[in-house]
Amino acid sequence: MVGAVAKGKVRSYDEERGFGFIRSPEAPDDVFFHFKDIVGGAEDGSLEGAVVEFTLGEGERGPKASDVKVESRRSGPPPEQRRPAASNSQRPVSLREFRREVTEILLSVDGIGSSQIRAVRDFLSDYGLDRGFVVEDTRR
Repeated sequence: MVGAVAKGKVRSYDEERGFGFIRSPEAPDDVFFHFKDIVGGAEDGSLEGAVVEFTLGEGERGPKASDVKVESRRSGPPPEQRRPAASNSQRPVSLREFRREVTEILLSVDGIGSSQIRAVRDFLSDYGLDRGFVVEDTRR
C-alpha cells in the first residue's frame, strides 16, 4: 500500500511539537505525520479527530503520511472538553487495552475481514474517547 492514497482520522496532534498520528484502515499501525506534510498548513491548530486524505509511505520508524489534506474537522467537543467517565467507581481503560480487547472480540466473528475489524475498532475507539471511558495512552 506504500504510495497509495488513503483516508483516516487524526488520532493525536501535538501542535507544540508539530507532529501527530493518523488512524487508518489502510495501515496496520498508526501513521506518523509532520506539520510540514499538511497541505495548506494546520490552520487553527487542533487537528485531533479531523478526517484526512494522505499518501501512505514508509518512514524510518514505520508508516508515514505525506500530502495530508484535511477533509473535515472533528465534530464534537475538543479533547479537553470531553465528558469524564460516567462513574467514579469505574476507571477509564487505556486506548491500547481497549483496542486489543475489541480486536479480540471482532476476530471471533465469522466472515469479518481485517479492514472491517480495523474500521469498527477505530470507530469504537473514537466513541470511547469522546465519552470518556477510554483514555489516550501516555506512552508510545
